[in-house]
Amino acid sequence: MKKTLLLICLTFFVSEIFSQSPPARLKYFGFAIVDCGLDDPNDIPVLTNYINEVDTFSNVAQMCAGNPTDTIITRVNLMNSLCVKPILSVSNIFIYLANTSGPSGSNYDLYPNYQTRWDSFKLANASVLNAAQIEVFYICDEPTWNGVTFTELSTISSTIKADFPTIPQMFVEAYTEVNNVQIPTTVDWVGFDHYGIYDVSTDANYLAWLDTLESKFSTPNQKIWLVFDDEWNSGFWPSGWQPDTVKHVVQNYYNLAIADTNVIGMAGFTWPGLSAGWLGARSMPQNVINKTVQIGQLIKANYNPCTVGIKNTEVPKNEFYVFPNPANDKLNFNRSQNKEQVHLIIYGAVGNTILQREINEELNAVSLRDISEGMYFYRLTDRNGNILQSGKFIKE
Repeated sequence: MKKTLLLICLTFFVSEIFSQSPPARLKYFGFAIVDCGLDDPNDIPVLTNYINEVDTFSNVAQMCAGNPTDTIITRVNLMNSLCVKPILSVSNIFIYLANTSGPSGSNYDLYPNYQTRWDSFKLANASVLNAAQIEVFYICDEPTWNGVTFTELSTISSTIKADFPTIPQMFVEAYTEVNNVQIPTTVDWVGFDHYGIYDVSTDANYLAWLDTLESKFSTPNQKIWLVFDDEWNSGFWPSGWQPDTVKHVVQNYYNLAIADTNVIGMAGFTWPGLSAGWLGARSMPQNVINKTVQIGQLIKANYNPCTVGIKNTEVPKNEFYVFPNPANDKLNFNRSQNKEQVHLIIYGAVGNTILQREINEELNAVSLRDISEGMYFYRLTDRNGNILQSGKFIKE
């Protein structure tokens, strides 16, 4: 297989320079179950929205709509304010668990009144259902495996596309059904999931499944998302593998994402743990978290939703000139207009706060003498907490 040979050749090279910037096509990085009403049972207190834990290194995150009357406006606005856009899961609006006859043991059918349910959801959330605030509609999870027919999947997709033609759509299939999956022409992005593989960039079975999925494209513009392991569940992993091994697993998914020109995004499964003893990405060893943050920040540098549409030659009234970059002793934040005071936060590579201070016309230079060399991220907010600008810099 041509792709296998290419990836084997690239694996050592990429792993040795893992901090390289990703290709421009690799734009998206985020996690499943960030805002889906599920609590990590390994943690106290109860928490069901984790967006504040992932925003510094993600530009997308899964958000779930539970029913037609579910109002997601506040949740979307919060996510957007942190420079992240939702992967909005809407399958609960369209399908229900009918019986156990599907390959997975669950069979989902289309609601007879799906159009009414969808119309209700649109009406309740009209102010945020637009391409500026929603990155993609996640229309179904593992549809073929869960008994959703191609006709039903096409109906869901075409219904959404008719109302929101500029918002992409995606779904993820189970690896066991890759040979059977059909992709509607109205779907933009697809992926499949298989867990417990150490190196997907060289694993022959994984690459064969990926080749098969790509052969199922129904339009030349369809693209791939890699669903990557970033958790620990003893049921997924061979005996003897330890959680800190996942650092290398995540890196190997990144190697594959760089090598395969059809890949545009990486979605981690899963941020919170789903049961006692199941470690989500947030509970992994620090070396795994560091690797995750590093890759996420590299990809987010390709696409930050807060800065999309701002031309480098234009400086809106809320934009700062941040210089020099790389910096040594100090970093300047000079504003072209609107001199009111703003709040600055500088983050480290793992999202830890390094420095906070107020910035105004008189005090707009920050000393970096006590900061170690490396890459850092900053965020500037107004007095109401609204993000004005975010970015990264290098301390030499």
